[in-house]
Amino acid sequence: MSSQLIFKRIFTLFAIAVLLPVAGCKSPQKANEVSQPETPVVTSALPSPWQKLKLLRSLQTDSTPIVSITISPDGKTIAASSFSGEVKMWDLESGELILEAKLKTEIRSIRFSPDSKFVASGDSERNVNLYDFETRDLIRTLQGHESVVESIDFSPDGKTLVSGSWDQTVKLWAIGTGELLQTLEGNQDMVTAVAFSPDGQFIVSGAFDGSIKLWNLDELGTPRAFAGHFDPIQKVRFDPNGKLIASASTDDTVKIWELSSGRVVHALTGHSDVVTDVAFSGDGQILASTSQDKTIKIWSVATGEQINTLTGNFVKALVIAPTNRFLVTGDQDGQVQVWQVEQPE
Repeated sequence: MSSQLIFKRIFTLFAIAVLLPVAGCKSPQKANEVSQPETPVVTSALPSPWQKLKLLRSLQTDSTPIVSITISPDGKTIAASSFSGEVKMWDLESGELILEAKLKTEIRSIRFSPDSKFVASGDSERNVNLYDFETRDLIRTLQGHESVVESIDFSPDGKTLVSGSWDQTVKLWAIGTGELLQTLEGNQDMVTAVAFSPDGQFIVSGAFDGSIKLWNLDELGTPRAFAGHFDPIQKVRFDPNGKLIASASTDDTVKIWELSSGRVVHALTGHSDVVTDVAFSGDGQILASTSQDKTIKIWSVATGEQINTLTGNFVKALVIAPTNRFLVTGDQDGQVQVWQVEQPE
């Protein structure tokens, strides 16, 4: 392994630990190179509403970097957590603040249950907490990880929660009882991202060593490995149809994988710095990605074409509303921005 690659991995670990922008995670040579994206920009003959995004509003947290952001499956509520442990929720349509809480620990991942009745969080104190969204009450705390819980996700039926931790394990929990159902082992490095497939049959995880693993919950055993990234995985997502997986990596790329074969369908190389998050649209036709290069890029899933680029601040996290009408982003200055997708006349 080259000294430049070792240098980059060390500083990436620092970035994950403190959630601040990391200029040092790029080697000097790469920082000075002119980016030459291999993916063409807008070559599709048919116009896309995603070519025109309007900034609808900006919502402020406490001026510390946004760590995680999500939208309730019913499309009504935005939830965001910041580096300081502040959690805020807003009405998506109006921008009205509906909840503000200051927690004693850093919330690394926040998710709504499929019925939008519960909110779960994974934190730096090794816990997974489950809250009743209507009453705001803490229902239970799931304990069993030995290090930071970096990523969580609900199963489609809302009965199970998956968590990925720096302790190199993936755990499955029963929502109704809080029981630890299964510990999935096989990662050789910190687990940085997890996701359930839309049919609930698979779990995908990403790790700090750049590996991606896929577990079939109907036949638990050795996970299938997807090889192709060279640096830590930041996020993994299933598309709404459950046929594709998107991964964001510190190696500056986004990859779209075919679930059935494990092959790379598209390698998206338009970013010039660490890619921190990816999100599929509700119809599965669009993939949004964000990077430390201070851009948000919109891609066609079918062709891999880059169809739009938004520039500005360093965005840590993003999500697309289930209705495909809004893109919501959270940046390093604690701003949550709501972008409206142009609707065809």
